[in-house]
Amino acid sequence: MNKYIPLITALLMAISGPATAQSGQEAEKIMQVMKEVQAFYSARPQSFNIYYTYSNEHTPGKVLDSLNGKMELSGESYRYVLGNTETIHNKRYTVVLFKEDKLMYVAVSDSSQKQANPLLPVKESLERTGVSGCEITHKGSQKLAQISFKEGVPYKYMELTLDTLSQRLLSMRYIVKTALLMDAQDTAPGSEYDEYAIVRAVLNNYKQLPADARRFDEQQFFSREGNELKVTPAYKEYKIFIGSPNL
Repeated sequence: MNKYIPLITALLMAISGPATAQSGQEAEKIMQVMKEVQAFYSARPQSFNIYYTYSNEHTPGKVLDSLNGKMELSGESYRYVLGNTETIHNKRYTVVLFKEDKLMYVAVSDSSQKQANPLLPVKESLERTGVSGCEITHKGSQKLAQISFKEGVPYKYMELTLDTLSQRLLSMRYIVKTALLMDAQDTAPGSEYDEYAIVRAVLNNYKQLPADARRFDEQQFFSREGNELKVTPAYKEYKIFIGSPNL
C-alpha cells in the first residue's frame, strides 16, 4: 500500500459520475445529519485528532495500514497534518507541504469554500453520485447514519457515527475500491489486496482552539517579492510548486 492513506476529502471527491444533485427521502436524511454537525464545527475554533485504519473488505479485523492526523480549524481556515503531509488553508491561499520531497505547493484558495468542515466532502459526493439507501438509527447518545450507493460508482457503503449531545462527528467508515487508494502496481493480480477496501477514521481528543490568526498565516511559509514567491528561512530546503495561474 502507499505510504499514506489519502485524506477523506480527496477520497470522497474522487467519486466518478455526473455532478447531479440528489433528491428524495434518502438524500434528505443524510443532509439533515450533516446540517446538525455543521452547526458544531462552525460554532467555535477547535482541534481534534484523526486516526485512520485500512483493511481488506473480507478481512476487516486485519489492519494493513494506519496513520495518525490532526486538524485545527477556525471558520474558513484550517491546518491539517497527516503523516508527512501538512495542509494550511485560509481565505487567500492553500499551502501543502510534502515533507519527504521538500516540496511546497501553493494555490489560491477557492473563494466558494465557506467553512472548513469534515462533512463538506460528503455533501459534495452525494451531489456527484447516486444513493440507493440511507438508514438512521440511535443507540444511547450516538446516531448512526448508514449510506449505500448505487452500482457503478467506486463506493459501496459509507457510515457516519455522531454524538447527539455535542453533535461531534466520532467516526467515518466506508468501503471503497482499493484502486483509489494505491498505485496501480499494488493492486495487480496476486497482490495481498482485495478489490474493495475498508477505510475507517476515528475523530477524538476534541479541544477548543485558542484564537491565533498566525496559526493559519501563509507568511510563515513564503513571502512575495514582486512577481516571485520565496520560501521563508524556516523552509529554505523547500521548492515552491505553483498550483494556480497568475499567482
